[in-house]
Amino acid sequence: MFNYKNSDRYQQKKIDQLAKKLAYFWQPKTNEPNIGDYLALDTVQQMLHLENRFVLDKINKKNKLLSIGSVLHFAQNNDVVWGTGRNGKVAEKLHKFTSLDVRAVRGPLTREYLASKNITCPEIYGDPAILTPLFYPELMMCPDGPSQEFIIVPQLNDDMSFYNGYEELLVSPRMYPGEFIKALLKGKTIISSSLHGVILAEAYGRNAIFLDSGSGETQFKYDDYYQGTGRTTYHTVKNIEQAKTLTSKPIPDLLTRQRRLIESFPYELWQSV
Repeated sequence: MFNYKNSDRYQQKKIDQLAKKLAYFWQPKTNEPNIGDYLALDTVQQMLHLENRFVLDKINKKNKLLSIGSVLHFAQNNDVVWGTGRNGKVAEKLHKFTSLDVRAVRGPLTREYLASKNITCPEIYGDPAILTPLFYPELMMCPDGPSQEFIIVPQLNDDMSFYNGYEELLVSPRMYPGEFIKALLKGKTIISSSLHGVILAEAYGRNAIFLDSGSGETQFKYDDYYQGTGRTTYHTVKNIEQAKTLTSKPIPDLLTRQRRLIESFPYELWQSV
């Protein structure tokens, strides 16, 4: 008889729960992966591998690292922030911290918010998901190049009836990174209501168009991300057919932005003094 508790998937979930206390990432209540949120754990782990460390090796267990995702409201005093953004629909009263160690944030809107709380924040911007192509090279993920014109990535909370008639183009965000990236890179143009569908597509140099699907997300995190990459304007459409006709501006100076994020990673949290 199959024993789930001895399975690789069960053991991975146990590790994930322990890791979440050290390198925070948000999960749906179903414990399924949501690509943008799960990348927080995956990217931190990839960075730690470069220094022969594992996320569970963290020296100080009393604070945590927050990275990818609109998860600033989960921060507590003395936590470390590396690329995190504020969630524009979360009430101010839920941001209970007064002191944070900030290394980088997603964009200037998050930095302005932290400054309003008298928290020092360097002008180092970028969602760490832009590092993904360094760890999952396109040569491995999509060696033959894109095979179709369009891919559509819905946001986790989208009403899927919005996509009636486009089912064959959909790529679910409820996947682990490798599988998701392989599916994403099949498209030349990525139309996405998921922020990380956009970010990952742009990081790989794909044409990426933000689709406002009416999911209930505020514009804050999208503005924060785009402004953090040096762009004050971007395409916002509510119609898939219109999105198909558009071309986005690529991330300016991507290599420089990647390098600044790498240089600001808090390795010392995993190193003994």
